Amino acid sequence: MESSPRDGTPVRTLLARVWRVPKVERTRRMSANEEGVPRWWLGRLPEGWFAFHDVPVGERGASIDHVVIGPGGVFTIETKHLGGAIRVNPRSIVHNGSRTNLLPKATAQALRVARLLTAAIGRPVEVRGLLAILADEWTVKRLPDDVYVGGPASAKHWMLQQPAILRSSDVIVLAAAASKLETWTRSFVGERRSRPAAVADPSPAA
Repeated sequence: MESSPRDGTPVRTLLARVWRVPKVERTRRMSANEEGVPRWWLGRLPEGWFAFHDVPVGERGASIDHVVIGPGGVFTIETKHLGGAIRVNPRSIVHNGSRTNLLPKATAQALRVARLLTAAIGRPVEVRGLLAILADEWTVKRLPDDVYVGGPASAKHWMLQQPAILRSSDVIVLAAAASKLETWTRSFVGERRSRPAAVADPSPAA
């Protein structure tokens, strides 16, 4: 049975109140992502797990495909639909013979979400990255240490099988923070303000 906040409001009702997403964002969440992997691959998550889709980060319309929060922790999931062959190495992912940037991107996403959620709740948050890839052929030399790589079904299974490290109260706090748009956008204003002003080139024009 789920715990309730002190005023007696059911947890899911509380989250529903906190969830304030503009209409355009709700529309985006109903569509498949750019890589052609629809979000319904996650299916119904167990009680106590929360998923957030197309989380807006960055100043150029960038987004994280999925942020999932549950007893097993906080996870970012990047989904890709790639034809051909995938080879997974400890420090790289190769697609049809060409090295990709998928692994460093997944690592950077997890670190960014950790930083933003840490700022939002005022205490350290650990985030693990996952890559859920649809591909025709797989060769796994060895999985990376910091990012799980696999097909959508295996990525979901791995995530849900992680030992519980968060209490239900921690999950609710994190999910409430993740549901607020300002959690993901507040840092961009700070980043813009902290950038040094552009300095004009004093050299004469040619």
